[in-house]
Amino acid sequence: MFEQAVVDQNPHWTGQPYHEGVRRDILGKVLEFLELPHILSLVGVRRAGKSTIARQTINHLIRDKGVNPRNILFLNLETPQFSRFRNDVASLERIYEDYLKLVSPEGLVYCFLDEVHFFPEWQVFVKDRYERKGIKFIVTGSNSRLLSSEFITLLSGRTLPIEVFPFSFTEFARARGLDANDRLTMFRERHRFRGVFDDYLRGGGFPETAFIEGEAARKEVLVMYARNVLCQDIAPRFGVKKAQELENLFFYLTSNVASLYTYNRLSALVGLNDKTVKEYLSYFADAYLLFTLDAYDFSVKEQIKSPKKVYAIDTGMAAATAFSFSENVGHYLENLVYLELKRQGSEVYYYKTVNGLEVDFVCREGGKPSRFIQVARDMTGEKARSRELKALVKALDEAGLTAGTVVTYEDEGEISEGGKTITMIPAYRFLGGT
Repeated sequence: MFEQAVVDQNPHWTGQPYHEGVRRDILGKVLEFLELPHILSLVGVRRAGKSTIARQTINHLIRDKGVNPRNILFLNLETPQFSRFRNDVASLERIYEDYLKLVSPEGLVYCFLDEVHFFPEWQVFVKDRYERKGIKFIVTGSNSRLLSSEFITLLSGRTLPIEVFPFSFTEFARARGLDANDRLTMFRERHRFRGVFDDYLRGGGFPETAFIEGEAARKEVLVMYARNVLCQDIAPRFGVKKAQELENLFFYLTSNVASLYTYNRLSALVGLNDKTVKEYLSYFADAYLLFTLDAYDFSVKEQIKSPKKVYAIDTGMAAATAFSFSENVGHYLENLVYLELKRQGSEVYYYKTVNGLEVDFVCREGGKPSRFIQVARDMTGEKARSRELKALVKALDEAGLTAGTVVTYEDEGEISEGGKTITMIPAYRFLGGT
């Protein structure tokens, strides 16, 4: 019944490798986890490159591990061939049985299920087959439920989640022929890196748009990405009847990335009640479009009560859907730093000193602050320099730390202020890890 669709989706069976594109940094983690029996979940916003990572993994299994190509099954569950069966989880079993009849694999089978959440009860099939042994599942999905405690409990700790973001700066630079992981190259080619960084800041890191020439065309594609997620994923999944209201709130927030908000204030600005605003924000987070950042506080209750900050999954998408770019360059710098800290797995908050000064980021380790980072577009003006340093030095004092970081657009150097050592580093070097 499904033989043709299965054959069409698995060209590697005939010895045809997949086009790899840019090697992703997260691939090393995926390959490491392949050795474990757990189900791997690649989770992230649509168009971030999850399917490409899956195909890079298939190439690795065949080329480097000597796995028989026919022992690898790849299924994109969102294709029209499968769409009318999405509410019948038994169809997944029939698809798999057709695969077994077609190629008769011997030994361990690697089963890749792309956009797995398209089948609402997919986990029933995965759990059943997993418990029969002889199969390694790698699934991809575009909503954060794959990371939720509910999902992890359902599969009884059998899953290892891996978050996939659009290109990091190092990956974006790699796509442009630059190695940001090579410290010497970054210093020697600093002018090229700065130019590439400007493109990254303005255009973002979605893999497909990274190669689109022309700002207007790239913007059109990014707006389409956002609207597809809002109207084709979020609205039908959560039963949102007024998609225009959903879009209006999203566009307002992308116009104000790195800004503080409260539910009451957003409610008044966009004309929705508090409950609806809160729900919509949770939908954006579930689809990996927007993230919120809490204030640092030892009290969970106070964290919940404090205003939150909002960040976008991609500065290019934020710029494409926002009202203006130029006035927000500093905010987009801050957004990039947030995404990098999130990629690193840091436990991150923003920080308010006892006298109300704000530091953009504080990382926590062992239950206490370990690292403070301020983001500033320009540190040459005396007023801006004084403001940024005053907040940072005060925060370091309160935490009992002696060193902090200011990430800038291009300023660099070291400052001694109030008995603290402050390192200024250009964003392209901070994001490149040097």
